Amino acid sequence: MATQGGRGGAFVSAVGGGSITTGFYQREPGEVEPRAVSALSSLVDRLLAGDVRALSRLITRIEDRDTDALALMERLWARRSDTRIVGITGPPGAGKSTFVDRAIGRWRAAGDRVAVLAVDPSSPFTGGAILGDRVRMQAHAADPGVFIRSLGTRGHHGGLTRTTLEAAVLCAAAGYPRVLIETVGVGQTELEVVGLADLVLVLLVPEAGDVVQTLKAGLLEGADIFAVNKADRPGADVLVRELRFLGQERVADGEPDVPVFSVSALTRDGLPELFDAIEARTSAGSSRRRLPPRALAARIVSQERAEDVHRRALQALAEGGSHADLGRTLDRGEGNPYAAVRALLDAGI
Repeated sequence: MATQGGRGGAFVSAVGGGSITTGFYQREPGEVEPRAVSALSSLVDRLLAGDVRALSRLITRIEDRDTDALALMERLWARRSDTRIVGITGPPGAGKSTFVDRAIGRWRAAGDRVAVLAVDPSSPFTGGAILGDRVRMQAHAADPGVFIRSLGTRGHHGGLTRTTLEAAVLCAAAGYPRVLIETVGVGQTELEVVGLADLVLVLLVPEAGDVVQTLKAGLLEGADIFAVNKADRPGADVLVRELRFLGQERVADGEPDVPVFSVSALTRDGLPELFDAIEARTSAGSSRRRLPPRALAARIVSQERAEDVHRRALQALAEGGSHADLGRTLDRGEGNPYAAVRALLDAGI
């Protein structure tokens, strides 16, 4: 037997051994359904009705891992197909947030609701995003058609948080046809956005010429469009030529062309043409997902496994854990962390 119980269902399915697994918890037959499941089902209903508070709360619950993200995504994944996801990456100081501000204005003027997921560095103490929502894009803060959420990386490499994809799917389910993902801009390793977005815009500045040479393999692999921002600065024309040359190499290898635009997000010079190109490349049938579904599934499995191992290692070293003595030794600054690693691995953690 398997049921979803309609829009507010508890995602119940029967499994072997007589226990019943829901998307959010496991219980025995005859046990009264916990209030937590009912509350979560209510949140999902409100999300599907476009409730912004429900969207925020569900993203928080997924970040904190107090909700079964897999069950939630199984129910909501189909909503993803109705939303265009644009990833924006580039080095620090490239003007990504200013560009996002302009993109919001453009799409809101066209009547589209816009969600922005801004991936920020995390506080090493709280794990929260350091930059935060309130210092970004204040001109749109009071617009009910704009949702802006900062996501802390929480130590996750690749420019995206481990829950960025889930957050994007939740935004789609809430009825946002446009989702912008702005990544932490620290270079080639941040091109993980390629696996999630329908289109990836790499934003550079004239001073990034040396960076282009260092990162050109990753940039060529990840970019759908290049934009040289702050184009009034010296060296902009040289960088545009370099990028176009790299694009020609890609075409020679049988890959699609990567257009290069010279823009100023501050003065808006060149932005209409850039936005037109984004529209053309994300229109129905012309966008292409970069990460094959099987590779995406494998990535999610590996992330889930890694998080599970990390959680079990922390539990083993904590007070009351199987290796609490090792944890206390490490806290005192004594012992060898690698000896603790060996002990945990030998114990099958």
